[in-house]
Amino acid sequence: MTETTGRLSAIGSLVRASDPDRFFCTLFAVPSRREALFALYAFNHELARVREVVSEPMLGEIRLQWWREALDGIAAGTPRRHDVVEALAANWESCDRALLDAMIDGRRADLAASPPLTLDALGDYGAATAGNLLRQAAGVLGMTHAGPDGSCGDAGRAMALSGVLRSTGALAQQGRTMLPAELLEPVRLEPRDILREEHRDRISGVVKAVCVRAEQHLRAARQARREVPEEAVPAFLPLAFAAHDLATLKRNGYNPFDPAFLNRSVGRQLSVLWRSLMGRF
Repeated sequence: MTETTGRLSAIGSLVRASDPDRFFCTLFAVPSRREALFALYAFNHELARVREVVSEPMLGEIRLQWWREALDGIAAGTPRRHDVVEALAANWESCDRALLDAMIDGRRADLAASPPLTLDALGDYGAATAGNLLRQAAGVLGMTHAGPDGSCGDAGRAMALSGVLRSTGALAQQGRTMLPAELLEPVRLEPRDILREEHRDRISGVVKAVCVRAEQHLRAARQARREVPEEAVPAFLPLAFAAHDLATLKRNGYNPFDPAFLNRSVGRQLSVLWRSLMGRF
């Protein structure tokens, strides 16, 4: 949504379709910074979908390398002809190249044949992906001290863990999971077992452990709220979506297949709207 026309740009439309939660949160940002956020979130979507569009890990590595070289081209003033690359190039002065590279590196975990070994490793994945994305978004909105720890680190981990839980069913249909091996192995769960009705109690136990860890990061991020200047709050608002989802899971007995958890209800948006009006996340 631009200041000049009030109409949604092409890159904004892409984000609205691919990442509706972050699109909604961006609407609370100062209008002059929205296009930079849209470019960043579109870039994140391209990285997140790499595993979905390749048939083997090596092809995924090639695709991630393509994005590294695309960033090189932007930095050299010769951006590749690609909608997201061109959007990043148009907002390059707002970007932190090191964080963009770190986001690419973090996505290599998506290509692994096995899930993360531990909850800590899953949290590290969250810090490298959602956490670095948040640091970049906060920087776009003027937060000059968005480090890897504190509010950004915990918020990124909470958002990533919540996202992993939301994707449990979709990944299981592909024969994959991001649920940690240290939780799956004691209850003898393989990715192919996750969708089976007779294993729901065991699955719920694993989901509960991830949910509890995500809630710990959520509380820590909110306790560090004073670190975040008011103008940067929209970058953190996706955390309110994660909080809503975690609360829904807790109410439904940690069932990751419950439509009330999977659906993007109006209630989720209302919770974000309320927190934005209160200057919270």
